[in-house]
Amino acid sequence: MTVLRTVTTDKAIALAWKKGAHDVLTSESPIVLETGAGALGELPDGARITTGYENVTESADGLVGVTSISAGGGRYRIEDRWSAARSGTWRLDRRLEVIAPGTGGFRVGLELSPGLAKSAYRDFHYFAPPAMYDLNDLNRDGVEDYLETRRLAFRDDRLNAMSLLAYSDDAQLGIAISRADIPTFDEIPERERDQLSFLQRTDIGSLGIAPSADDALVLSAAYPFVERDACNALYVKERKPWGAFWPSVAGERIEVSYFVHLIQAADMHDALWQLWQQRITDLSPRRVELAASLDEITQLRLERTRDYFLEHADHELHPAGFVTNCHPQDGKQISNVIQYGFTGQNVLSAFNLLRAGATGEDRRKALRVVDFLAETAARNQTGLFNGLYNMDTRSFGNWWTGLLLPLAYAKPGQGLEELMGPVYNNLKDVIESLAIKEGLYLRCAVEEYEPMLHAYLNELGKGHNHPSWLEAVLRFGKFLLNAQEADGSFRRAYTLAGERISTPANWFGQTEVQQKSSTATVVPLLLQLEEITGDSVWRDAAVQAGRFVLRQIVDPIKHNGGIHDSIYAKPQLIDGESIIFAAKALLALWRKTGDASFRAGAVRGVRLVASWMCLWDIPLPTGSTLNRF
Repeated sequence: MTVLRTVTTDKAIALAWKKGAHDVLTSESPIVLETGAGALGELPDGARITTGYENVTESADGLVGVTSISAGGGRYRIEDRWSAARSGTWRLDRRLEVIAPGTGGFRVGLELSPGLAKSAYRDFHYFAPPAMYDLNDLNRDGVEDYLETRRLAFRDDRLNAMSLLAYSDDAQLGIAISRADIPTFDEIPERERDQLSFLQRTDIGSLGIAPSADDALVLSAAYPFVERDACNALYVKERKPWGAFWPSVAGERIEVSYFVHLIQAADMHDALWQLWQQRITDLSPRRVELAASLDEITQLRLERTRDYFLEHADHELHPAGFVTNCHPQDGKQISNVIQYGFTGQNVLSAFNLLRAGATGEDRRKALRVVDFLAETAARNQTGLFNGLYNMDTRSFGNWWTGLLLPLAYAKPGQGLEELMGPVYNNLKDVIESLAIKEGLYLRCAVEEYEPMLHAYLNELGKGHNHPSWLEAVLRFGKFLLNAQEADGSFRRAYTLAGERISTPANWFGQTEVQQKSSTATVVPLLLQLEEITGDSVWRDAAVQAGRFVLRQIVDPIKHNGGIHDSIYAKPQLIDGESIIFAAKALLALWRKTGDASFRAGAVRGVRLVASWMCLWDIPLPTGSTLNRF
C-alpha cells in the first residue's frame, strides 16, 4: 500500500508517496511559480520559484498545504488540498490568490519525481494520448520524433484524456498525472505576430516531462499552458515554444485540479489501459449521437458519389472514376483527379453503389469504374497501377502524397509556393525526388483491391460474373506472395514492376519499422483469397505478416505510417490510422486461426485505438475554424 506523507526539509515541507520504507514518488517542489511580462521574442522563463509548503494541516481525509510567494513584484498565496481519490490515486485541488499584483502575469505548476531505483529519464516509457505513444521514438534515439526534444509539454486540448503516463519496466509501475477538472473556456490570445509569451485568461493548462540536471525524470503540470521547447503546431521546421501567463491582478483567484496516479501493471500496455479506464470514469464522456440515421447518411453519400463521376468515353482507355480534390471548407472543385486508395478509394465508391442496388445509368457508371482500374492494372504483371488519373490533362500520375497532388493541377508557370505555402520550400528536396518516381503505396493498392473482391462476390451473388475483376485481384495477390520478406513483412511502397522503394529515406522511412509500416493492410485480403480459392498459401502468408505486425508493431507500440501526408521533418510517425490496420489484421487472424496470441494482440491494438478517442469537450475559441463549423 502506498501512502502520502510530508517530508520536512530545511527550506520547506515537501511530499513523498511511500510504499513501506521506500519513496515511490516525491515532490520536493509541489509549487512552481513563474512570472513573465508577456514580452515579444523568445519564450522567457522570467522569475521561476520552486518551493514546498510553509504550513501543512493533516487530517483523515488528506492534507492541506499553504505557502506564500513573492515574485515579479507581486505576492501570491497558494493553497493545495490533497485527498485520496481511489486506491493508488490522489487528487490535488489548488487555489491561487493574487495578494498584491506584480508586473505582467504568472503561471503556477507542479513537479513530481520518481523515487525508484531506476529513475533516469531513459528508464521510462512515455504516453500522452493521442500526442505521444512510447515517446513516438521509432528510431530509438531516446528523443521524441515529432518535436525532437527531451523536454516535452502538451496543452490540455492536445490530449484526449488530459493525462501523461511514465511507465517503468523495472518497477512494473506507472506514474501518471491528469487534469481532474475539465477546462471550460479558451479564447484566441491577444498577441502580436510571432509573440511567443503573452498574457491570457485561459482555462487550458499543460502536462509535461523533462530530464533534470542530473538526468532524472521530472513530471510536471502548468496552469495556464506552456509548451516549452517546441510547440505541437503543424510546421515542418519551426516548432517555436509558446506559453501564456495569467494577468497578475489584485484579488484575482484561479483554481485547478489534478490527479496523481500510481499504477501497478505488468507492462506498458496494461498501465495505459488501467489509466484509460480511470479517465473514462473520471471524465464520463457522453456518446455523440449522429444528426441523421445511418440510412439517411448512406443515401447522402451515394448522391454525392454520383455528383463526382466523370468519364471520357472518347478516349481509347475509356477512363472513368469519382474525382476528388476539392477545397474542404467551400466545396469548390480544384481539379478533377481520379485518386486510388487513401482518400480516393474509387472502387469502394463503386462497390457502395452496386451494393445499394444501383440500376440503369448508376449501375453502368459503377461497373465502368471497376473495369477501368482492372484494365489499367492488367498492364503490369504485378497488378500495381498509377496512383491517380488526371481527367483534365488525360494523363496518369503517381499519387505519392498530398505534397505531389498540386503538381497534377498546377498551371505552367504557376508557383508551387502559391499552392502549397511554406511546405513547398521546407520539403522541396522530397517533392523533387518523388516527382520523377513511378510507383504506388502498398496501402493504396490494397484499398482498391479489397473492395474489388467484395464487388466481385456481390455481383456473383446476383448472377453477374466479372472474371476480369477476380483475375486482377489474384494477379495482385501473387505479387504479394512474391514480395513478402523472410520476416513476414511488406514494404511501404513499390515501383510498378514490383521493386521496393526506400528512397528518399526521409520520406519512405529511416528505419525498417517505418519502411514496413503498411504490412498489416494486406492481411484481410490474403485471408479472403484463401476463402475463395481454398489454397492455404494465402493463409500462410497472412499468418507470417500477422506475426511481424504483432512482434514489431503492436507489442512494442511502434504503429506508424498510416498517414501518407506527413509534413514534419521526419518521415512516417506514430499515428492513429496505422494501429487500426494492425488491430483489424490481428482480429481477422484470430477469427481465422483461433490463435490466442492474435487475440491478445488484437485486444492490445483495439485498446490503443480507443486511446485516440476524445473523452472531453474541448472549449473552442470564438471565431476559430472549428468553432464556426
